[in-house]
Amino acid sequence: MSTRTHEQLGPYRLIEKIGEGGMGVVHLGLDGAGREVAVKVLHPHVAADLKARDRLAREVESMRRVRSRYVAEMLDAELTGSRPYIVTRFAPGRTLEATVRERGPLKPREVVAVARKLCQALVDIHDAGVIHRDLKPSNVMLVGDEPLVIDFGIAHLVNATRLTQSGMFVGTPGYLAPEVIRDSRITQAADVHSLASTVFFAATGLSPFGAGTFEAVCFNTLEGRARIDEAPVWLRDWLSRALRVDPAARPTARELLRLADALDPAAGRTRVMRAPLPPVPVAPTVRAELPEPPGPPAAPREPFGLRRFVAGSDFCGVLILVTLMALTVVKPVAVGLTVAALSLALRAGAYFLGENRRTLSRVVLVTLGHVVLALALGVTAAALLHSTGRLGTRHVEPLAASVFTLGLFVLPGAGTVRQAASRTLARLLPGHRALTMSVAVLGPIALIAMITALTELL
Repeated sequence: MSTRTHEQLGPYRLIEKIGEGGMGVVHLGLDGAGREVAVKVLHPHVAADLKARDRLAREVESMRRVRSRYVAEMLDAELTGSRPYIVTRFAPGRTLEATVRERGPLKPREVVAVARKLCQALVDIHDAGVIHRDLKPSNVMLVGDEPLVIDFGIAHLVNATRLTQSGMFVGTPGYLAPEVIRDSRITQAADVHSLASTVFFAATGLSPFGAGTFEAVCFNTLEGRARIDEAPVWLRDWLSRALRVDPAARPTARELLRLADALDPAAGRTRVMRAPLPPVPVAPTVRAELPEPPGPPAAPREPFGLRRFVAGSDFCGVLILVTLMALTVVKPVAVGLTVAALSLALRAGAYFLGENRRTLSRVVLVTLGHVVLALALGVTAAALLHSTGRLGTRHVEPLAASVFTLGLFVLPGAGTVRQAASRTLARLLPGHRALTMSVAVLGPIALIAMITALTELL
């Protein structure tokens, strides 16, 4: 319920209180030109956390880079004063949560439209290098028939330092990705999981992982027990892809948008109810201690799709690896050292640019162990090739160096390297660009490099 106010905060006049959350109070305000804006004033306990406020200021600068018709633009922020606040575009509408609770699930065509536009919003957010972190039905406004993403997960940022030290987290059970609950590294894949959960709610009026106790909802999320069967038939495959437990197995926002463009409610008999559903309780934003799960959840696996693999950026990565292995045969020392440096650079980028929970000493130990393992693989390959008696040192050493290059990317411990390379390629080669690059550039280069390597060995 809104409350009338008559305060002045910086250049903004606060008209009425329109909401309140764990991070602050939201006011409808007017800027100096008389335009309506949403002003979120941080709670005193948030403002008192200077370390978190400094981190929040850096994140706000990133959020200001987001430009999308489906995202509430961040207009201003003042985080150094005694009453820090954040100003965003005001959206005169109702949240997706309130709309579904009052009127029932959206119609199939409305679900498709909302899914596509939310995917586009997520693409725009991720292209700016930002992670929303708190996508859920209450953070999606419906302005007319257009969805608008609001309220980035700043509460997560503010409380990250304090809560992660005590095994706790901030968020809404049912719309959090498993890695958030586990307090592991959060990537853009977490937003994909939350988006799918939000679309599930729009289509069914239900929470995707049940509406039981906090512990039960968290356990269902960790185990990947989404209620996919409750969704319309034509939507289930789309949901199952985005709700995978393993973040690396989920599609990117851009891939999810491409899949959303292919959604067709006529492809299957929908089970969406037209009549308003009884109110279904959704757990509010909470801070709670994370219960110990019975064991590591098993990630759902999708059958390998050759066409999808060849058309994606991962195939580009394979072609690059083949090229590097061939070049190592030609120039064992120079290329081998270059590839090792590339591997270390990818690990460093993943650590310093991501939100890695591991300590630096652990990362260094894992890196050193992995390099030693790759060297051991190369030495073993050299010994086996030499033991055949058919190859001389001139042939054995280049082949062993090539095996070393392969080991840097495929041996146990190389997951961080592969993920960093995959994310980099996906960002550089979105959509059909990956297929074009594979066919027109990387394929011929890999072929030429292999021919050159074979010539060197003959």
